[in-house]
Amino acid sequence: MVTSAVVFAGTVVALGIKIADYNKNDLPARAHFSKVTAERFSYGEHAIEFTEDTDNAGNKVIVVTFGDQTLRIRETIKNDLGFVPDLRRYEDWLHVYRFVMVKGMTAEDAIQGILDDTLEDRLAIVVRTPPPGTNHRTWGEIWSGGWMFDLYEFKESGEVVHEKLGYPSKRKGNEPPKTGELLEGTWQFDAAMISIPPVSRPKPQFDSDASLRFGLDFMVAGVAGVAFAFAAGFYFSPNKRTEESDAAAARAGL
Repeated sequence: MVTSAVVFAGTVVALGIKIADYNKNDLPARAHFSKVTAERFSYGEHAIEFTEDTDNAGNKVIVVTFGDQTLRIRETIKNDLGFVPDLRRYEDWLHVYRFVMVKGMTAEDAIQGILDDTLEDRLAIVVRTPPPGTNHRTWGEIWSGGWMFDLYEFKESGEVVHEKLGYPSKRKGNEPPKTGELLEGTWQFDAAMISIPPVSRPKPQFDSDASLRFGLDFMVAGVAGVAFAFAAGFYFSPNKRTEESDAAAARAGL
């Protein structure tokens, strides 16, 4: 029992060191986001402004002015939040984020770095589009497999990079992701996931964490744990009753 306990403790410590080393040196950079709600602000040397317009069919269009460029983004989910004075009235389908890609830093420190302007941040718009013809207030909000995401990243050079990616489909084991879908571990994936309700987010794949470093020590820890449980069971089990022990107890008046 003592031997298995020592082996188990030693292998657990070794696994802890592996996890700490992975998180410090090999953990991929993660995106941390700070939501922007103002309709007018600056990014680098460029002014950004959000205004409303309508297209020829009478649909609402959000006009984004970024320096010398203009984007026209059609409303994808109608709502009755016109009384809200900032970008939160579009939060059903449009989100604006300042974000950083960092490693070895807590989310709180990263967000504070964005707000204090001590980290070099990036700027992006995420637009969610449900499948056409769906009722956005009923099953259209559940059928996440048909959602599309338009991601616009604004560069300090004045360039706007646009990507259109689909909601990630389910994968089995090491099945590779499909082309044209959000890929876990990218800022595009994280930006899209924080822009939708938590219940609609896919289950993580866990294909890039410290468990990939586990080897023989993980197996030894498991075997030592089982051995300790069996040894403790035998050690603390009550004495076996025999005819001799019963006769001795009777003679002693027990």
